[in-house]
Amino acid sequence: MSLSQLLQKLHSSKLEYLLPLPLLLIAFGFGGESLTNLLLSRSYTTVDKLQADTYTVMVNFAASVLITEVEIDREQEFTGVELHTTNSILKKLVFKVPATELTKTKAIIAEELGVSNKIETLQPNTKMQVHSQVKVLGILAEIEKKRGFTKIQVNTANSALQELEFEFPVTELNSVKAMMIQELGLSRENVRMLVSYRIKN
Repeated sequence: MSLSQLLQKLHSSKLEYLLPLPLLLIAFGFGGESLTNLLLSRSYTTVDKLQADTYTVMVNFAASVLITEVEIDREQEFTGVELHTTNSILKKLVFKVPATELTKTKAIIAEELGVSNKIETLQPNTKMQVHSQVKVLGILAEIEKKRGFTKIQVNTANSALQELEFEFPVTELNSVKAMMIQELGLSRENVRMLVSYRIKN
């Protein structure tokens, strides 16, 4: 039976609407791989480079702190410093200073904290009035329901002062948001964009 006779028979049996499907499958089987390879091998140029959508905001903070503990970790090109405080909602400041010499480290920390005179010592029981401004990348609020407070971890960008840790004496979500607006000078929009929450029971 010739191809024309087969087509006539299919036409007469009203199956002609099924014919394009097998033909398409056969065509795709033979040409699909080479078409896919051709499309994937093409180089596409874009006008602008893709940029990460990062939202940051400047935050001001001021506190009278008493240093209770200092942890210094010296690596080859930087010094890690943690200042633990008391008598303040600001509990911890974490620095990564691009210096290993103590005098330079203290000068950079003093500048970051807005202390007019240089920090004379990083020893415990040192009192300081700090006032600083940092660019914030994100904030994690851990609500400790049983313990009755919320730990606020502020991660910064482009600063030797890399992290701030606060403790707010509230656990109700609206109160936590209100304290962040008050203590960090954030707007409601900033809080919505920057803050993630974790509730611990």
